[in-house]
Amino acid sequence: MKPKSRVSAGFLTLTGAVLLISADRAGAQTAETPTAECKAGADRALSDMPLPSFQRELLDIAFRAASALPILPHVKDRSRSQEAVVGACLELDQPRMALGYIEGIANWRRGAAYADLAFYCAQRGHAAAAQDYLGLARQVADAENETMEDFQSWRRDRILVKIAGTHVWLGQTQEAARLQSGVVDSEAGRVEAVKAALVDSERFEEHFKALEALVATGNFDTLRNALDGFAELYDGFYGDKDRRTQLEEKMKSSWGGAPAMLRIELLMKLAGSALEHEDRGRATGLTKEAQALTSSEIPRPEDRIPLMARSAALLHRAGDEEKGRSEIAAALGTFETERESIADMYRREALVPIAESYQSMNETASALAVYKLAVDEGALNVNTRPRAEDLCATCLSMALHGVEPDGDLWGRIKGVCKGLDSQ
Repeated sequence: MKPKSRVSAGFLTLTGAVLLISADRAGAQTAETPTAECKAGADRALSDMPLPSFQRELLDIAFRAASALPILPHVKDRSRSQEAVVGACLELDQPRMALGYIEGIANWRRGAAYADLAFYCAQRGHAAAAQDYLGLARQVADAENETMEDFQSWRRDRILVKIAGTHVWLGQTQEAARLQSGVVDSEAGRVEAVKAALVDSERFEEHFKALEALVATGNFDTLRNALDGFAELYDGFYGDKDRRTQLEEKMKSSWGGAPAMLRIELLMKLAGSALEHEDRGRATGLTKEAQALTSSEIPRPEDRIPLMARSAALLHRAGDEEKGRSEIAAALGTFETERESIADMYRREALVPIAESYQSMNETASALAVYKLAVDEGALNVNTRPRAEDLCATCLSMALHGVEPDGDLWGRIKGVCKGLDSQ
């Protein structure tokens, strides 16, 4: 089996100078400034692919919105949103743009983002550049290790596990194993999806048993990571009916105690794999299983509506276009009916997946209408943090799904962004 590029850099989402903020001032840990030689060598391997100007502008506004949050006291939220912009840049093949944004992240997430950039380079055959960015990521992890409290160790371990994933991709398995040794439970096993993407037929049983061993630990975080590994194998070996069936049965027998949301996410992931392999019948069956769980076990509308929207898109892709349109209309209708019961900080989260699903159905006018509603709802909150996070996330969604704002929507977006800049 050939390595697959579907494993994202985040396995497992304004160009400026590096912000070096001390922990006692901002509660954030940062790395030492990377050497000029290291950065210059790695930067030469980066080349942004052609991208429509509106998508680049949306990415820029998303980063501006995230960066409008003051480091004190919002460094965690600010950096999380900035990291999401970096992930979107990499998904859109804009690594140089991503690099500029990484250098504006003030806390440990800068190291995680450098590791994602390294993985991106490794996937595309730029091994030397990948090693350089791994070095920058490691600098952040080492700085974190020197100053963190025990309860913060997951932050360093998140970076180390991302670094390990790149070493796996590059065939440096011993180094990957060393980096993963002793990480906290929440990070253990995160590299399994990367390993699964590289497994060939001869090593299938070996890797399957390794994932079974993770399931047997009984630890929820480890189980979640093992299930991701099984899902990656499912996609990679979809053409082998016996192994595909074995994997699906193992996943379903293992996730009994897992939250419904995780089970639904995995069912949708499997449905997506079925569609990638043009198996519309199985995709429809898996989607209907996800819908049944959504109806019976997800009571809150802000959680249920996005799942309804995603299911509608899957059904549409599977060939039942009429059902898909009916389901997406039902999702929007549910939002309209239950809007007042949804806190304003969660309304954008309910609306954006509806817009994305409309766009996937080539109904751009409907997508734009829902995006406008999402921007307006996000702007209602009197607090700066949720307004900035909502604008950032909405702009990223439009950039990733190729939705160009019309004049009216541009005006609304830029108006909200200007309001953030002035605060």
